Amino acid sequence: MPPRNKVFDLPPEIRDALNERLVSTGFQGYEALAAWLNEQGHEISKSSVHRYGKDLQEEFEDAMGSVRRTTEMAKAMADAVEDEEGHLIDATARMVQEHLLRISLEFRKMEMEPDAAAHHLGKVSKALDSLGRLSITQKKYAQALRKDVAREAADAAEGAMASQGMSREAIDSIKRDILGIA
Repeated sequence: MPPRNKVFDLPPEIRDALNERLVSTGFQGYEALAAWLNEQGHEISKSSVHRYGKDLQEEFEDAMGSVRRTTEMAKAMADAVEDEEGHLIDATARMVQEHLLRISLEFRKMEMEPDAAAHHLGKVSKALDSLGRLSITQKKYAQALRKDVAREAADAAEGAMASQGMSREAIDSIKRDILGIA
């Protein structure tokens, strides 16, 4: 088994900055990146940076491909179905939860300082919390929308039935059925 890449020994903020530079340069310019790391006080060879960058690029391209596929699936589903029940957001939430779970499992595999791991897992937890709140909010909105639609339908039906001469008792019974009131 080859020795661990020295890039993994960098402080998290330097490695994060390196990751940003790798992505923003299109995973090129390894010599300049190694020189930048040396300026930061971390002597890491161009070859080490290149190996690390190549692995990061593969992960990045896999993730971007997955995002593209997910986006296309979401568009297709949104085009095919009116989503009053929130199935699209639920499906999306489940996919994101799955990815966040994979990320948290990868953190456990990585040889990472406990403080850095806790920091990253905190971000994952916060993302899961936000996702849960979004799903709940969407479901509450969908429920309120259904009630509003039922109320409008009941009011319209009441007007139509009254104009046809139906009894108040029959109108109220039908309205209760429309509104789902026992």
